[in-house]
Amino acid sequence: MSRIQVAKPYVPAEDVETILREARTVLESGMLMQGPFVKRFEEEFAAYCGTRYARAVSSGTAALHGILDYYDVRGREVLIPVNTFLASANAVVFAGGTPVFTDIDPDTLLVDVDDLERRITEKTRGVILVHVAGLITQELDRLRDLCRARGLFLLEDAAHAAGSGRGDKRAGGLVDAGAFSLLATKVITAGGEGGMVTTDDEKLAHRIVSLRFHGEDHTRGIQDRIGYSWRMTELQAIVGTTQVRRLDEIVVRRMQVAASYDRAFASLPRVKPLRTAEGDRIAYYKYPLRLVAPLERRAVQQRLDKEFDVQTGTSYFPPCHLQPAYRQAFGYRDGDYPVAEKALDQTIALPMHCQLTEDEIRRVIHAVSTVCA
Repeated sequence: MSRIQVAKPYVPAEDVETILREARTVLESGMLMQGPFVKRFEEEFAAYCGTRYARAVSSGTAALHGILDYYDVRGREVLIPVNTFLASANAVVFAGGTPVFTDIDPDTLLVDVDDLERRITEKTRGVILVHVAGLITQELDRLRDLCRARGLFLLEDAAHAAGSGRGDKRAGGLVDAGAFSLLATKVITAGGEGGMVTTDDEKLAHRIVSLRFHGEDHTRGIQDRIGYSWRMTELQAIVGTTQVRRLDEIVVRRMQVAASYDRAFASLPRVKPLRTAEGDRIAYYKYPLRLVAPLERRAVQQRLDKEFDVQTGTSYFPPCHLQPAYRQAFGYRDGDYPVAEKALDQTIALPMHCQLTEDEIRRVIHAVSTVCA
């Protein structure tokens, strides 16, 4: 019995052929960076998200860092849900700001807007909205209005949400700007690593282009600001373009897998699927499943792995504030975010990718139903 992976990129055979053909063109040209394939990828990504601009960078962290640099968070605070990968907060630190975490709604694992509002101070510069697992908060309109009224920027950390959307709007085009990760395990990838900034703000788009190549604005060899080496290669962009062209297909399949899980676990008393907004397109980077006491996360994960060869993850446990680096740097302690601490310690993430077969989905359902009965 083969092991069922928790995540896996989707690169169909015909896309492999396209990638190899176009990669040969690039290698023969000798132009491995700053060529036409990155530009093409940016244009197609922007068109998909419904934004005027998309700018490719080397990682999702670089994408967030660049946006935060533009909004000048030095000496200011930025609010972030505590349920996220630490890179979301690290980007604030890199840009000279202070990350301030907010607690979460245990039924969605997304931002608790009431808690966020209580944490706004005179030092607050803006908010990073994290679409965990590809889910978009049902309180988006309220959060958007709150930020507008308080003069705060509102960004999307859409690392999990390529292809997610609500109504006729897609992630990356919902608020002031969006930052995407194109890591190997994400919904789509740019050959293992990469990031993208999406926005309608021309000045922000220009700033990202400057920052990604050592601060050059207009003249080759003249650095107008302190910048970085954040460029995406032509080879990465070729992979990324084939992926964004598959994105609708990818999201449909992931939603089908999630629907199978939802149906199977709806009547299982000791697990709780997340509450989602009806009608949303959800990219399901992860499928988080909350466990009900007396089930214990580590024991459940060990049994699924050892007895059923089913790999699982978490929805970021420990949460950001309990990571050793942040305990030391900011003095966070156990109990600072009680809702997140309890909910995330009781949440597992089931296998979720396009290459799951129907038999593998049944195996996952059987394993969870057995262990959590």
